[in-house]
Amino acid sequence: MLQCIVFSLLILQGLARLVRNPRVFTGLALAIAIFVPVVAPHLWASGMADGLWLPIRGLFNGNPDRGVQALFPLFPWIAFPAFGAFLGGLYRHLRVMPVEGQARWSEARFLAGLAILGALLLAWGTSAQESWLWGGTWIQQNGVWMLQSRTGAFTYSELGAIANTTLPSVAARLGWILLAGVLMGAVELIRPRWTGPNPIKAASAESLLLYMLHLNLLFSVLLAPAVIGLTGWGWGSLGWTGTLLLTAAVIGLNLWAGIAWQKVRQTPDLMRSLQHKAVAALGIWCVLGGWWTVRHFLQSPELAKEPYAFLNAARARKGLPPTPDGLCRDPEEYFREAGRRKLHLSPEAKADITRLIQARSGGTR
Repeated sequence: MLQCIVFSLLILQGLARLVRNPRVFTGLALAIAIFVPVVAPHLWASGMADGLWLPIRGLFNGNPDRGVQALFPLFPWIAFPAFGAFLGGLYRHLRVMPVEGQARWSEARFLAGLAILGALLLAWGTSAQESWLWGGTWIQQNGVWMLQSRTGAFTYSELGAIANTTLPSVAARLGWILLAGVLMGAVELIRPRWTGPNPIKAASAESLLLYMLHLNLLFSVLLAPAVIGLTGWGWGSLGWTGTLLLTAAVIGLNLWAGIAWQKVRQTPDLMRSLQHKAVAALGIWCVLGGWWTVRHFLQSPELAKEPYAFLNAARARKGLPPTPDGLCRDPEEYFREAGRRKLHLSPEAKADITRLIQARSGGTR
């Protein structure tokens, strides 16, 4: 995600400095937010950007190439910060720039407008997403079936890859974001009546801390092989109830950390001391922490989702046949090892894993 954040901000910052007119920039940001998901599906077609230098290639789409794939390419993900830039310009015009000493809109009116816009985007995106992607006519060309639709002409496998890149899909998620933002804005309107720290303001001011904290909590702790072996908690193993409870716990811990760090900031010497100790601890963990991953996948190479160099050697030790990248090609092989490890997988998780493994077989070069 970081390369998407960095390049999105660089592009928008460069555009702002080039244009230097807030209203023009606001309009251009909205145009980017609409244009990108219109063209994004075409950039996810098979073979697009293949062969480019990998760091650059990953900005265009998330199709696998040379054993790696980008999780958040600029297409369509730059649409979200671009839409945020548009909202910032809109807020500036309606709430910051005064007319006869007053803002054009009140905060409550602005939030109500966002709520209406969010509901419309969510309703249209949700209702149009399926027909936008799948509506059309199947035509066979040179032995290959392709769906001719308003999105473009795509094969069946390509349609699955571009499902989250279409304009309705992006619109629906923007709708959810707007409604969530309205909820937080409404909380802030009544916040002066409450006592105690402000978790929303702390989360906003300490967003980078919370970003890094939740990633390390999820991937370095909860999904560490040793923790999975003890708890049996893997991808999709908790069901909806367990997942929502764990999500609430992670959010609560992050909000507490944001509030606590705001208090620490009031004592600069203590803050710097803790920062130095944390950097030292992270440095040690980066050197030694990977051992748990190596140990886990040496014992269970069937469960690996990334092509580590030692996987085929580990498969040979267990009498398993080699594969081009060391990743398993048989879902039952994965499930047998997951059962031995006492990993509890829901039917949905098993279906997702099966599709992932079968996609590897289809994409073998």
